[in-house]
Amino acid sequence: MEINKINSTINAEMGTSKSKTQGFIQPLETPVFAEIKPQQEVSADCRLIEHSQQSLEQLPDFDLAKVAEVRQSLIDGSFELDIDKLADAMVLQHG
Repeated sequence: MEINKINSTINAEMGTSKSKTQGFIQPLETPVFAEIKPQQEVSADCRLIEHSQQSLEQLPDFDLAKVAEVRQSLIDGSFELDIDKLADAMVLQHG
């Protein structure tokens, strides 16, 4: 049995002989790239984010005092959860 390397663009079921596959190989097209022009105008939102980025990076990821307050209320049993108020806050925040 003769084993020949099969080109990746050719299905293995087409055969292994070079003479059978020569008609099926097509050259790859050269990709066309669009010219990217530099952005000339920055939106107001981007400028606001850029301006406030340093102060945002200095903020902690969570409020440690609030975590301690919730932890203590869970320990002493005074933690209350108002489901309706929570649902209203979620709808207000996320729509």
